[in-house]
Amino acid sequence: MLYIIGVERTFNGFTSINTFICAIIVLCLLYALAGIGMGDIKLLLLVCLAVDFQVIVHLWVFICAIFACASIMVLLEFLLSGRIRREIALAPSIFMATALYLGARSSGFLQEYAHALVNSW
Repeated sequence: MLYIIGVERTFNGFTSINTFICAIIVLCLLYALAGIGMGDIKLLLLVCLAVDFQVIVHLWVFICAIFACASIMVLLEFLLSGRIRREIALAPSIFMATALYLGARSSGFLQEYAHALVNSW
């Protein structure tokens, strides 16, 4: 999969190479400081390559969505089983955050909807 996306980025190019370099730095810091597994880091790098964030803010929104999904998964597991595991699988949270980010990215801004609603009268 990495090769396919790499070839696509080679021919189509990056929207912002600075954002991708920032993603690499953030992922290395998460691996070194937060103890996130290398498999999760590779999956996140693959998602960052595939999504091709336009600005750094989109990358931070995506990372916040991952941590929000992981927090919800931990909370649900605690409510259902009454305990919190020592190691938490991050891959389901990455997939859920990717779906949330891609779904929210294609929708318009709330302000545009408000203006359309007000101007439709």
